[in-house]
Amino acid sequence: MLIGSVFLWGLTVVPLKWTLETIQPFTLMFLRLLLASLFLLPFAWIRRRRSPERLAPIPWMRIAMLSFTGVAGYFWLNTYGISLTSGVNASIISATLPLFTLLLATFYLKEQIMLTQWMGLTLGIGGVLLITIQPQATGQHSLWGDFLVLASQLIWSVYVVQLKRPRGEEKISSEMFTALSFFLGSLMLLPFAAWEMWQHGLPTVSRKSLLSFLFLVCCCTMLAYLLWNKALETIAAAKAGTYLNAIPLFNVLTAILLLNERMSWRTVLGGIFVLAGVVWAERRKHPRSQVSMKMD
Repeated sequence: MLIGSVFLWGLTVVPLKWTLETIQPFTLMFLRLLLASLFLLPFAWIRRRRSPERLAPIPWMRIAMLSFTGVAGYFWLNTYGISLTSGVNASIISATLPLFTLLLATFYLKEQIMLTQWMGLTLGIGGVLLITIQPQATGQHSLWGDFLVLASQLIWSVYVVQLKRPRGEEKISSEMFTALSFFLGSLMLLPFAAWEMWQHGLPTVSRKSLLSFLFLVCCCTMLAYLLWNKALETIAAAKAGTYLNAIPLFNVLTAILLLNERMSWRTVLGGIFVLAGVVWAERRKHPRSQVSMKMD
């Protein structure tokens, strides 16, 4: 299930770019989350009524908090950022997620962080700066877009860290949790979508954008999140997080093949730094050789 969700998320950039050709970013995010929740809610509700889960109260405030970070906040920043920058840049910058998760786990969960992990974090940040600070920006490159994508990884890591301390959401099924997260996330994005449609009018839909949108809703959103949340019921979040490292590789490959994007030497070198930093930060050395730095 982890491999399936990672593979689907790794195909997100291309259909997202194609859909953004005719649909504005906020409108796309709102419709994507709303339709995914409407598809899932009936199925999740029927299952809830037929299982012992029906006795467990729904932690609305907790799910709303998780929706704000892992759904509305993430989609708001990521989708708008991708609309302003290249798919290759967005894909490589997305690889910084494990580094942000490591950093937040240190301060929020008071986990120990080794010296090698600090070195990996520094290397990854250097790679991001190399990618984003281009001497000559092209039509596909935007510093603001790169920054928004980077911010989306930070807020997604907040979501991951929040899940490490469950407060009621584990008592309901992954289907119900996913459906409610999407629905609440869509409500949070509704004002932005309404303002956008008031400014630009209703979106025009082509066959290409419609098929891309349906793929985003059914596969990259609904199915991918279901697989991920279901897998987290039996696999530790730290172990599952390592699978996320494959997403940027899929996205870079599909962006080059299907969007005809190119990679400059700075992007290649920055990507190597980012991936090397992630690998270095996640290394597990023998306890005798570890140098830890606990943040109090």
